[in-house]
Amino acid sequence: MTAPVEHPPRLYRPRQAVRVRAVDLPGQGSDAHADAGLVDISEAVQTIIKVVEREGFSDYVIAGHGLGGTIALQAATELPAAPKRVMLLAGIVPANRRAPAAAYPPLARCALKACKVLGSLIGRDVQAPRSLVSGYVCRGLDPMQRVETVGHLGPLPIRMLTQPVALNLDALPCPVTYIVLRGDRLIWPSQQRAMAARIPDATVIELEASHQAATQKPRELAELLLAAQ
Repeated sequence: MTAPVEHPPRLYRPRQAVRVRAVDLPGQGSDAHADAGLVDISEAVQTIIKVVEREGFSDYVIAGHGLGGTIALQAATELPAAPKRVMLLAGIVPANRRAPAAAYPPLARCALKACKVLGSLIGRDVQAPRSLVSGYVCRGLDPMQRVETVGHLGPLPIRMLTQPVALNLDALPCPVTYIVLRGDRLIWPSQQRAMAARIPDATVIELEASHQAATQKPRELAELLLAAQ
């Protein structure tokens, strides 16, 4: 949350330190050499499970942003030691047997299909067009924040976005908090509220921020995440 001043980032408040681990999913971050387009959701879930087990987490919260929300919900049901809460930041909660990409607006879905076809033709990962990233992902960011965001984005996780998902939301082992981003253009606020309503007894909080809330309003988001501790 405090990058680039501090690496790795920390969430903190006076007299209370909170250990945070940002998980690099397969094909992303430190694993960017792998083919992100072929990674499925089960592989991403196993990555989270391995991090939790390696770190010895027992009293912890999982936070998922966008597609990460789908992964976080699935991981919560498979972890040996369940989290005490799942926090979803504009998290995608697919309807039964629907793909996560169904949560995107029509133009974004069309662009994703085009990237999928192009990737299969050229045999390698494809990144989203910069114009699409700027218009949907970077809304509300200043010019420098836009440049940084575009520079950090890697290839699209096409398989994860397009594979049908069946989440057993009635079997979640912990409460869920859903943070609606009111300025999000990639996942519209109305869509976020509808997805939050699929989760039994979910707590819904609204934040005046775009899809990249961690860049646009890091302190406000940090306080919301800390409130779950």
